[in-house]
Amino acid sequence: MVSKAQLRILAWLNKHPESLETSWDVTRDISLPGIAEGLGVVRSALNIPLSKLEHSDLIFKRMAHVVGGGSRRRQIYHITPKGRLHLEENDTDFSKHQTAVEIVGNPPIIDEIFGRKKEREKCLEILNEKSLLVSGMPGIGKSAFVLSLCQELVQQKTVRWSVADQFSDYHTIISNWYLDELLPRDIESICLKLQNSDDILVIDDVNLVSQRHIDSLQELVGKLCNSSKVRLILISRESSGLFQDLSNFKLDALDLTSCCAMLGEHTEISNREKIVKSLGNHPLALKLYQPEYNVPESSSNVIEYVENVVLNGLSEQQKLLISNLSLEPVMMEAKNSIIAEEIDFFDEQNLVRWDGDHFFELQYLIRNVSRSNMSEEERKAVHKILADHWLIQESKGAKENYFYHLSRSNMSNFISQLSEQIYCLEDFDTAALATIVNDSINLNGPEKDLAYLESQIAQQRFEPAIIRKNLVHLNGDELLEMQFVLAQIEGRTEDCESMLDNVLHNKTALEKARTLILLASQTLEDRLPSSSVSKKVEQKIENYLQQINLKEIGQERQSIIVAISLIKHSIAIANNNFTTGLEIIESMSNIGSIDDSIIIHLQTKEAIAKYLLGTKTLDEVTNFVDANCQQIDNLLMAESLKLRFVEVLFADNIEVAKTRFNQLIKPNKFTRSNTSIRYSARWWLAHSKVFSSSSKSSLRESLMKFREAGCGNVAAELESKIHTQV
Repeated sequence: MVSKAQLRILAWLNKHPESLETSWDVTRDISLPGIAEGLGVVRSALNIPLSKLEHSDLIFKRMAHVVGGGSRRRQIYHITPKGRLHLEENDTDFSKHQTAVEIVGNPPIIDEIFGRKKEREKCLEILNEKSLLVSGMPGIGKSAFVLSLCQELVQQKTVRWSVADQFSDYHTIISNWYLDELLPRDIESICLKLQNSDDILVIDDVNLVSQRHIDSLQELVGKLCNSSKVRLILISRESSGLFQDLSNFKLDALDLTSCCAMLGEHTEISNREKIVKSLGNHPLALKLYQPEYNVPESSSNVIEYVENVVLNGLSEQQKLLISNLSLEPVMMEAKNSIIAEEIDFFDEQNLVRWDGDHFFELQYLIRNVSRSNMSEEERKAVHKILADHWLIQESKGAKENYFYHLSRSNMSNFISQLSEQIYCLEDFDTAALATIVNDSINLNGPEKDLAYLESQIAQQRFEPAIIRKNLVHLNGDELLEMQFVLAQIEGRTEDCESMLDNVLHNKTALEKARTLILLASQTLEDRLPSSSVSKKVEQKIENYLQQINLKEIGQERQSIIVAISLIKHSIAIANNNFTTGLEIIESMSNIGSIDDSIIIHLQTKEAIAKYLLGTKTLDEVTNFVDANCQQIDNLLMAESLKLRFVEVLFADNIEVAKTRFNQLIKPNKFTRSNTSIRYSARWWLAHSKVFSSSSKSSLRESLMKFREAGCGNVAAELESKIHTQV
């Protein structure tokens, strides 16, 4: 007779396709650690049931390479056809395994959670009224408990799960909730977008969010709680006073019966009870338990059990690797980690936890014990080892991990190296860099170099409050630069004008030209699409361009000439001055080495403008735009033209405009630049016309993007439009 435990194993293996039976690379879910994790039991509890299932020809085992589990082959399990038939005939809950509703995002992979029925009922009751924060000590089973809540809630609502870490900001969390779906970045816009949603939004490990990002996350949570129908569930090691709008629920130790169930059916109940009581009914402590371990006489200190029993059995080299892992800030891809070749051992011992098949980190209980046993000198030495390791890795997140460890092992090198790369921030996760620099300030004080780095990162992230906070720690050119940047993004044009001469004073001719072109472009774009350019604005732009000294610019002169020509052509077309526009095109065509894409770009803009005037038909301009955009190498330039056509179509052919808008590349796909920010601003403005149900949210996001681009006038116009809607 097949036991309940065996049926659970069969049901778990049945989820995986037959095609895996011949695959070289297989998912971790069908290895012993993966099965145990999914079923919520200790690994030793599976030995006898697996052996009996194999003997009955209901499963078979083989050796295969587990994805993310190191280079060595490991033992994995498959259900047989006989096993599938037996399950279908005997498992009364079989249907639920076939029709389970998925949770969006990255929830833990656990099929069954033991116990906690009363706690679950209480929390479901709370969620009828307000959002929830579930707290408890590391390893007590908070994530598994919340997952069990969500498994009930997901039958009626969409549940979205995000796991936070040290580098997470609020937008990282939102991106995990909504995956590839594009949401606004501005918090107010997000809340407007979600105001009619009744989704369940989970943030796991919210306690890990850094001081640098916690305020904005707190703002998001507060606004969502007060302005929408969503319910939030936050999971934290401690009950936080930061989230006042949530009801706190502390999760205590698991009940005796459920703990015994985790240890399996094949050990005498009296022995199981002894083990459970000795380990303080602590779920993670139970999962770390091995039959060969001596259990502690008292449950008073789980930490001592980890230190004296679990870790004490490791070799000195393995202990060193544990120390290394304990100082990693976030989950990492297994194949790029410092323990890549030993990952299978640590997995077998349940010393690490996984996010899918590829990413892992040290179990929190293990990590905390390891960290607490290190002196400051030992920590610094480990950070040096890890910095050297990540320096030569090329995986996603390697650069951020490198700078994290460098900041804690060699501050002077950290400042100099990051300063050299600060102008290539599009290559980095700026949320991570912001955390790393802010942590460095908290550890070392707000010295000028760190304050300047933090301000530059804040500029990239459009966080004026951070720049303003750091002004007091800056002086000289750095202070002037950041004052100017702040005036730009806050739309204080008069202040920009008054500072301009001083800003340009120490710059090279090329740097001056780029600054002046940026200001001219901002001034030109500071208007709603299809608006003409006033004489006053045109004169202002001309004043900027006249200050550019082309004679003093070296090999970059041609690119500056092209940039100037593009600005002048845009002015001409905006004012329907096609004669001047044609002259500019002809002048640029005479530049022998100029990219053909630029000429095609100008010709296409002109054709769109002529359609607006009625001198070209819809078919003519459609064919012209589509054909020309295919020839333009610069994708952002091509999409910007297509968006311009959509903006024009809104005037007389809304349905075609909607169709073509839905074909545009979304702004989050482009690397951040002044041009991409303006594209994003225009895209969201068009979005507000296409999707009227979220018009206010889209308008607000467009407003914030125009403000980020330094276009204060159009931002003010949109703000007035939003107030009118209200």
